[in-house]
Amino acid sequence: MSAASARTTVYRDFDQSELDRQYNSRGTVSDYTIYTRLYAERTREAKHALACVENLHYGDGADETLDFYPATTPGAPLQVFLHGGDWRALSKDDSGFAAPAFVAAGAAFVAVNFSLVPATTVAGMGAQVRRALTWLWRNAAAHGGDPDRLFVSGHSSGANLVSQLLTTDWARAFGAPADLIQGAAFMSGLGDLDPVRLSFRNANLKLDQAMVAETSLLRRKPGVHCPLIVAFGEGETDDYKRQCREVAAYWAAHGNAVEVFELKHRNHFDAVLEWADPQSALFRANRAMMGL
Repeated sequence: MSAASARTTVYRDFDQSELDRQYNSRGTVSDYTIYTRLYAERTREAKHALACVENLHYGDGADETLDFYPATTPGAPLQVFLHGGDWRALSKDDSGFAAPAFVAAGAAFVAVNFSLVPATTVAGMGAQVRRALTWLWRNAAAHGGDPDRLFVSGHSSGANLVSQLLTTDWARAFGAPADLIQGAAFMSGLGDLDPVRLSFRNANLKLDQAMVAETSLLRRKPGVHCPLIVAFGEGETDDYKRQCREVAAYWAAHGNAVEVFELKHRNHFDAVLEWADPQSALFRANRAMMGL
């Protein structure tokens, strides 16, 4: 038997080696820490330049805090950002880099902290960010934000957390408005976590089929209807790009407005920096979605 005929497919037409390559976002750049250090550096600069209210508690857990960057005028819409990091790394202290752009555009900006694997699960993080959004709906006005204009955004694993927010029945589960989320940005994320479960990454994440079904946008019904921006870098792997396109098609098929951006000369880690650039088409689209 030839090597080719003996090849065992694991997901779609990928064998284990190719599946692991497709879902190894860190392997698409020479040093991903260049970007994570930049996130942190720009967040420190934002906290120095803006009137950031740090470490507001949205829940009882030690990790359940957020940083609130107020708008310059009261009653502003809120942009709520959920960081990436493979559900295992980073924090709100790496997540304020887009605050200057959004505050200058007339929005308040919120960087949410949450627990990480192995202290919690992917579904557990989803529960935390739901609590964060509910807290903001109840408390944003006290910080100058408009609770009726909540927008959410997430990068990489944070995009998965955004999708968990989008499949939430807010009225039934939290007594919040059914249209709590007015718009969302899904950047460099995955709509179906089954290939992650089958990849090398699951040694840390411990996903099973039930959790995949619970936390994958493409396996659930929308809980809200709102416009969605989907963005990914030209340098992402083919299956990351496919998944982003499928998320866009899925959301549009449910009657929602969708814009898709494949960002030239961007990779998995710096695509989100283009979103934070007030001169970029991606930022302008997000600003327009917020009515700014």
